[in-house]
Amino acid sequence: MPLIDDYKKIGFSKGLISLWFGKMFLDFGGNIFALFFPILLYTHFESYNLMIAYFVLGSIFYFFAAPLGAKAMNVIGIKKSILISNIFRIPYFLAIYKFPEEPLLYAAIAVVSVTFMRSSFWLPFQTDSAKFSSKKNRGKQFSVIFSISSALAIVAPIIGGFILDTWDFGVLAIVSLCVSLLSTIPFYFLPETKEEVSWSYRETFKYFFHPFNRRMVVAYMSDGAVGVIGGVFWPLFIFSIFDEKFKALGLVSGGILLVGMVLRLVMGGLLDKFKKVKLVKIGTFLSSTAWLLKAAVVTTFHVFAVSIYHTLAMIVLRTSLDTLVYEKAADRGHYIDEYTLIKEMSIHLGRVLILLLIAGLLIFLPMQATFILASVATLFIILLK
Repeated sequence: MPLIDDYKKIGFSKGLISLWFGKMFLDFGGNIFALFFPILLYTHFESYNLMIAYFVLGSIFYFFAAPLGAKAMNVIGIKKSILISNIFRIPYFLAIYKFPEEPLLYAAIAVVSVTFMRSSFWLPFQTDSAKFSSKKNRGKQFSVIFSISSALAIVAPIIGGFILDTWDFGVLAIVSLCVSLLSTIPFYFLPETKEEVSWSYRETFKYFFHPFNRRMVVAYMSDGAVGVIGGVFWPLFIFSIFDEKFKALGLVSGGILLVGMVLRLVMGGLLDKFKKVKLVKIGTFLSSTAWLLKAAVVTTFHVFAVSIYHTLAMIVLRTSLDTLVYEKAADRGHYIDEYTLIKEMSIHLGRVLILLLIAGLLIFLPMQATFILASVATLFIILLK
């Protein structure tokens, strides 16, 4: 079959395999937990504002700490930075384990821990992803990677729902920690690479706000805004529709992911034959309309039907956008890490701004209003060229 023959010629580097094998452990551990995390916060805080404050603080701290993480990477190297990031997962998940005892205290510990974790992981990881991937076959490579990740993601929320129905969030946090720490093994075998951020702390913000980077910054801010709505408010909304049953939420989420897995492999072949920018535009339009449909959801059947459509839209948008991101980073050559730094900061500034807006809106409007915001924000992603 032509499709199978195409994928036989992909040629993954050892570095890319080690990097993403480790990332899959992190994703699996995170996906067991992430879908239910906003529910944990809201249940114990009993306040949208306190829940929103947690995510706002996490993104603000990372926005200012990311350039410091880049400087630390210059000193200790990419591989060590990634390995060190795993150490900070320990206090983070332990804080979540203890969270019900004193929510405000342990939420603060979790915010600090996740800031160190992000600052030492994301820039090195994204930089190595761009360096280790093939320019010719990047679309197919990441399509295979994302499909394998999706296969694992199908199982993760089902396991998470089962754990919560049987035990509690404390057990869920410990299981997620143990799975996440397994990533240390493949990360240990990463080839050493050298890349240095040449900007000072002040220069980073100078270039971040420079008109030359405005389109890119706005596009990634939009991506961050949409991501936080999808990761925080959509799970909360459908949890109420499923009568607050964790197992049902996990099963439906896993089933939706299953539908998109094979289609993502097909999309990977298209990515290397068509312009990524054009596919991003198509995916942006489809995803924007999907968010509008989500605002009209009222039954469990609506959740499943609209989520399937959104999954198809995200296959087009996310696979093509993520591949385009790595291409742009790789094309920057020596400035690969600077590009990635601006991207990371933009995503989290977008999260902060949209969360502050949502905090005001939720005083007057129902949660579905956030999905309208996501629909509008999605359209700005096409600014990335």
